[in-house]
Amino acid sequence: MGSIEPVQDALNVLIIGAGPVGLALGLDLGRRGIRSTIIERKPGTATEIEAKASVLNERTMEYCRLLGVRDEVANAGYPQDLPGDTVYCTSINGRLIGRLEMPSYQERDLPEESSEMLQRCPQCWFDPVLARAIERQGMATLRYGLELVDCKQDQSGVTCVVKLVEGGEEEEIRAQYVAACDGPSSKARKALGIPFNGKDLGHTLSAVVEIEDLWRYCAFGEPKAERYMFIGPDGTWGNFTTVDGGNLWRFSVVGMEGKIGDIKSYDISPLVRKALGRDDIPFTIRRVLQWRRSQYTADQYNAGRIFLCGDAAHTMSPTGGHGLNTGLGDASDLSWILQALLEGWGGQHLLHAYQTERRHIAIRNGQGSTKNFGIWKEDKGRDKVLEDGPEADEQRKAIGERMAATMRQEFQSIGLALGYDYASSPLVVPDGTPAPPNEPELYIPTSRPGHRAPHIWLEEGRATIDLFGKGFVLLSFGPEAPDAQGIIKAARRVGLPLDCVSIEHEKAAALYQRKLVLVRPDGMVAWRGDTLPENVESLLDRVRGAETIAI
Repeated sequence: MGSIEPVQDALNVLIIGAGPVGLALGLDLGRRGIRSTIIERKPGTATEIEAKASVLNERTMEYCRLLGVRDEVANAGYPQDLPGDTVYCTSINGRLIGRLEMPSYQERDLPEESSEMLQRCPQCWFDPVLARAIERQGMATLRYGLELVDCKQDQSGVTCVVKLVEGGEEEEIRAQYVAACDGPSSKARKALGIPFNGKDLGHTLSAVVEIEDLWRYCAFGEPKAERYMFIGPDGTWGNFTTVDGGNLWRFSVVGMEGKIGDIKSYDISPLVRKALGRDDIPFTIRRVLQWRRSQYTADQYNAGRIFLCGDAAHTMSPTGGHGLNTGLGDASDLSWILQALLEGWGGQHLLHAYQTERRHIAIRNGQGSTKNFGIWKEDKGRDKVLEDGPEADEQRKAIGERMAATMRQEFQSIGLALGYDYASSPLVVPDGTPAPPNEPELYIPTSRPGHRAPHIWLEEGRATIDLFGKGFVLLSFGPEAPDAQGIIKAARRVGLPLDCVSIEHEKAAALYQRKLVLVRPDGMVAWRGDTLPENVESLLDRVRGAETIAI
């Protein structure tokens, strides 16, 4: 039996799960000066090849910029010259149905709306990037081979019982707060009795398949593509999606309910050959995984001092790549909330604000992902896709055009990435202005309270996002901006970290629309105005969760 060295003193934060959300939260807390311990039931961090998330959207890359891992993520190894195309076909060696053309990363322009563009970095690369950053930082302790057994809380903290996966020896860990990042089957969520409601979307069989230079076998020639979707008379049944831009591919098959039996003995090779359209192409199956595609959301995001993050709080179809990015948004929000509570300048309304801010985002993103999957598996008008002749040719052309047009949103969803808002949060002071359109493919920058503080380059290499990330920031625009000494003194009295930054930049002033804009530690606007309110103490109480009275 193994041994565990007990933790003598209560921790600031115990993070359950060392996936990307748990690792990012630990790294972010460390950046804020908050120590944490992260436990993980696996023996290490994502060193195996797994068929998991790989697309990091613009907002996530902004978060990586703040965490100090942006360059390592962007240069992790994905080929920048690989076209982002999706090909619709009957098989790799079969008939071409259509193509959705998307530029390679080196051909893409940096979006005007962000300092970053989305990147591909598979989780088997991304998680180790975060783990290495945690090791360099030295503020979080990673403990592998431990899993949660139970957790109970009282007025002063949380007591968690954990055990060794190998050996079974148990230990009690005491923490002031717990962040459960332990996935869809979260033991913490179950221990708290929090309902997890939604719907199943079917079972998917996935495999990581190694094929040397798959593209040379493709009947459609150049250009290369990063995804091949296989369509038959019954609709889309599977796809190859590149993992590393090289020889590793994620092979996913839908509609497998009741057809697999014991996954350990199931042979996926015939389905791989069906997708390839030939029996003579060599391949190696690296990993096979059966999983449930679903759209679920926890009824509560916290119970007292215990918070749910990532897949423990929500699941969604991977069609769109929103699951990981939504979870990292949870981490970004929860990090500063925990900082405020632990440092004593945050009020008790922070405990409930996290759910108000994040739950509706998960529901929105989940609905969008399910809609994408509905388009993905549409089965009407596909009865002749495998046949010869003009009528079959016309059907394939129509399917390809329709798929390319409707599925473009899956890859162009900057509105989902940047356009979410916390306008209903008790930590935000509304100003009565209408919200901009909320469309998945459309993002309109705004400094409206509750929205992401807009991006603009202030000088070469320095963006507005670089001003945010640790404490609150009061932006003042132009020489006519009111003096901020009153709010600086009020913040000092309650211990709230506040920097005041004067910006002499005409385009930035026009973009932000007000002379004063108060930005939270997570880069979201808390308040704006042309003058400070008479009672700045009430304003600060509102944004730090101490009061919710009118300003």
